[in-house]
Amino acid sequence: MKLIFILLVLATTYAYKIVPTLDVDLDGPAKQRFQPAVQLIMNTYGYDASFGTFFLYHNQTTFKHLTNKDYDVLATAVRTHWPQYAEELQGVVEAFNRSDVTFEYLSAWVYFHEIGHSLSVDIKECTAILFQTQQGIIHGRNMDQSPDAGRLLVIHFKFIKNGQYIGEAVDQYWFKTGFVTMFKYGVVSLQENWRYGHYLPLFMLLKKIAAGTTSLGWTFRHILDSDINNFDDAVTYLENVIVGCSQFNIVAGTGYNQGAIITRDPISTYPTLFFNNTGLGNDQFQYMVQTNYDHWHKDPKGDQRRTIAENLLANLTNTMLNELGVYSVINTYPIHNEGTFYTAIMNVATGRFNYFGQEGITPYNDLE
Repeated sequence: MKLIFILLVLATTYAYKIVPTLDVDLDGPAKQRFQPAVQLIMNTYGYDASFGTFFLYHNQTTFKHLTNKDYDVLATAVRTHWPQYAEELQGVVEAFNRSDVTFEYLSAWVYFHEIGHSLSVDIKECTAILFQTQQGIIHGRNMDQSPDAGRLLVIHFKFIKNGQYIGEAVDQYWFKTGFVTMFKYGVVSLQENWRYGHYLPLFMLLKKIAAGTTSLGWTFRHILDSDINNFDDAVTYLENVIVGCSQFNIVAGTGYNQGAIITRDPISTYPTLFFNNTGLGNDQFQYMVQTNYDHWHKDPKGDQRRTIAENLLANLTNTMLNELGVYSVINTYPIHNEGTFYTAIMNVATGRFNYFGQEGITPYNDLE
């Protein structure tokens, strides 16, 4: 209880903004599930300051490379292979009620990460921490993106199925009905990180999508929506589902050693990293850190987030072997950086899902 209070104080003191919460009834009409989220953002900030600015930035960096035929391929694939999610997406389109936000356009957003990899777009970083203690595995997550207007899109969702809450998510990508940060009660916490690895040329990616390759955001939706109910099954699914781009999936469960960093690639396969083969930590705690580079290589000189986080975790005092300790590490520059939209601190064993809207931070030299 004390930790929850401290984290709540931190959230209200330092957060960029309070992240709103919405319920999503997965048994309700698919079209209506995410319409309230669109209306909430539009009513609070207006289109131009929020979605408009966010969309314009990514139109200029990513989607400008797509042709009308490409948009048609993506929309047809979504309708053909993912009819339930297509209904949700159509509901989002209707909530926008704008001629420039079409089903074809949002279908491209469904595959935003995959398209970005194919075009070698420079996407912002993200950081994951898995910290195993006697209180379970604490999963720290920073989401970094651009532009700043995307912070206004971050919403916390609570999902209902059969009249019961079954999980939560916090994200700015929710308008494409997929998520990159998710929490299924009693099962797993989930996070996706961009990975600098192999990529498929755009024409090859579009062929895979047309044949039914899923979006990385929908892999977590599948775990939430399906009967996957334990860590092992979630890991097996994420290790084997066909992917369209390089990515890291970071997973934590309820039991001892149930932490995994899954390295995925559209061309090559790599072994999954578990707690029992990391070699990091001692008899009191173990930890793993994942940013955007393969963990079997050293950090690049220009981006030392993983190295810095590992050093900080290794030196935590006994009183900080908890959620507050993980928060203190993940909230340190450059782990928390100019592009950080939000932080999540999750623990499936205890059922706690804490989230904070973040403001970007930069180093400051008070001697100048």
